[in-house]
Amino acid sequence: MTVLTLILLFILASLTCSAQTAEQDSMFNSYMLKEIKVKIPAKTRMKDGNMLTRVVGTSVSTVGTAEDVLLRVPGIVRLQGQLQVIGKGTPVYYINGRRVYDLSELQRLSSHDVKDVEVITTPGSQYGAEVNAVVRIRTVRRSGEGLGISADFKDELAPSCPNNTLGTTVNLNYRRDEMDVFGGFTFDDCYLGHYDTDVTQQTFGSTNFAQTGTTHMDQQYNTIRYNFGINYQLSDTRFIGFKVERADNLKGDTGFKMDEDILRNGVKEDHLYAETHTDADGVNSWLDNLYYNGEHGRLGVDWNADFYTTSETGNARTIELSEAASQVNSASAIKHVVTNSDARNRLLATKLLLSYPIGAGKLQAGTELVFTKRKNLYDITEESIANDKSSVRENTYALFAEYGTMIPKAGMLSLGLRYEHVDFSYENAYNPTLNLNRNPDNLLPFLSFSTELGQVQASLGYTTKTRRPDYRILRTNIEYNNRFTLSTGDPTLKSEVRHDVNLNLHWNWLNLSTFYSLQQNGLYDWSYPYDDNGTALISWVNLDKPIHRFSTYLNASPTIGLWQINYTVGLQKQWLSLDLPDPRASTGYRRVDYNKPMFVFNTNNTFRIPVRKGSPVNLGLNSELLSSAHYGNAELTNWFWNLTFAVQKSFLKNDALSLRLSCGDIFHTAYHNVVIDLGNYQMQQSHILGQQRDIYDFQRISLSAHYRFNATKSKYKGTGAGQDSRSRM
Repeated sequence: MTVLTLILLFILASLTCSAQTAEQDSMFNSYMLKEIKVKIPAKTRMKDGNMLTRVVGTSVSTVGTAEDVLLRVPGIVRLQGQLQVIGKGTPVYYINGRRVYDLSELQRLSSHDVKDVEVITTPGSQYGAEVNAVVRIRTVRRSGEGLGISADFKDELAPSCPNNTLGTTVNLNYRRDEMDVFGGFTFDDCYLGHYDTDVTQQTFGSTNFAQTGTTHMDQQYNTIRYNFGINYQLSDTRFIGFKVERADNLKGDTGFKMDEDILRNGVKEDHLYAETHTDADGVNSWLDNLYYNGEHGRLGVDWNADFYTTSETGNARTIELSEAASQVNSASAIKHVVTNSDARNRLLATKLLLSYPIGAGKLQAGTELVFTKRKNLYDITEESIANDKSSVRENTYALFAEYGTMIPKAGMLSLGLRYEHVDFSYENAYNPTLNLNRNPDNLLPFLSFSTELGQVQASLGYTTKTRRPDYRILRTNIEYNNRFTLSTGDPTLKSEVRHDVNLNLHWNWLNLSTFYSLQQNGLYDWSYPYDDNGTALISWVNLDKPIHRFSTYLNASPTIGLWQINYTVGLQKQWLSLDLPDPRASTGYRRVDYNKPMFVFNTNNTFRIPVRKGSPVNLGLNSELLSSAHYGNAELTNWFWNLTFAVQKSFLKNDALSLRLSCGDIFHTAYHNVVIDLGNYQMQQSHILGQQRDIYDFQRISLSAHYRFNATKSKYKGTGAGQDSRSRM
């Protein structure tokens, strides 16, 4: 069924319910004649220093999906199309204590099923060293037994380019007595085409080279994910169970074209055209989780064990045509490069969390053990680049403890400490001189204090976090993009360390969040001149200077009549200046500043229009506006604006069927133009989509349907282990 057909059905269904009763007309008139009243749409309060927002029973419960709910929760904002916790970046999500890895699950979970949302800006010691923020979603408890079914369908089209995404999800749940059996699958069929950008790269040395032209990318992939699990309730307070998740990339084809001029000292030397076709069909993952959750007297026990594997195989074939070479010898004008890659990851992890009340508070303590290994094989026909056969092994041993207590007439105080010992080794079978071993130790303190100052709730927190390099950027093999662009990694990279301080103030429907961060050994991608022929090498570095960051956001979320508001204004500012090598400068070095602030203006508007029968029609008009700014070591040179519109209506008994039609990036202005200045290397690129480059285009017409039958809440209590290491694979 096409998108247009579904749109027609959606409009017809909405029209049948659009007439209003006289009583409702009277209600509208009363809003116009009486004094406008302001009420809070969802009750938000401080709980142990965290922001807890109740959703069930409020107007927010009808806005659509869990993702739509999060847009209306104080402390969360959308930046560059991605949900973020204010001042802390992308959070880790939990639904009923279970870690969420597939973020599309937030789009499949109905807002009717969300009970409350807790935003944790200072994660305690029980969370991994790389967890910057946590969003915990709890769903409404559904009573009853038997078979429950939920099904989702989504179809997206990009009007300006041939982008189409189809997604289908079906979940089954059968409950009887103490047994809970569940399973389901998700199938995605995506075609992302015609992602075009203008690119200019320049390298400066004894000779200055420039590459300037256009790139074009197409991508098509099919993926299927399925899961199965069983929970068993041993008693009212004890649960045990397991879950298996599998994901397979049935098809993964990417086409990349490059058409550019090559200039030497400002004079055109060559014209290069290249096509690369990549097959990535052999990509899959497997996750097993076993858990026990229970209470033994006053002692709480939460234990998880995970086994996780991934396999990534790919084949890339590149054909390059050189205009200059064809004028000398037609046989040398065409260059063929073939690469084969095979990367396999394995993880075994276990986590034990114990809790026990002591005095006026509670002590939480435990351990987490994570054992990971990655094997990488890379073969290339280009003689100037070496093949690679390497492995990375990393074992992490963590102990943590945290105590929270209520201090009379003062507030809630929580103290914690996490200790991590890492056993890391890198081995290269083809070049043993690159072998490396190291054993870093980290102490990560945590402090949080929350109190009430009259009608204002306040919390102050401090924590230390680390970010370890992803396993892929610890490689040493050089990957071939084209003859003038290569990429590699670095196994000697150190972990990034960050010290965070945050202050939250909450009053009624206003929330003020302020953050300061000191980042040391910052991990950033970097480019260098690779040779004297204009080739650039893309790699990663630890910055030798700290980055200071400050951000402050004010959020207002009242309801005025039928109009629900969630507005956020904010400022992000970083301080970073580097002396970088540049042969054009008289001293050989040039000062480069990355200090331009970003201003944020987000407005989310929801209008609940009552109808004669059934649930109201929800209309949404949302805007995300970001100024030009420095973001890490890149400059975003234009303003980013994403204006979206959505309409949603529920049908059938208990709103079992929900239909939603939305249009994103109405004016096609949601993109960035980027400039990267690294001294002796500079790049300019147009139409970059931030952290969601796989979307290609935010301008989309989307229709989704969600159906529930006898839906029940899963009793699954597994929370997972080794989550930091898993996210780096």
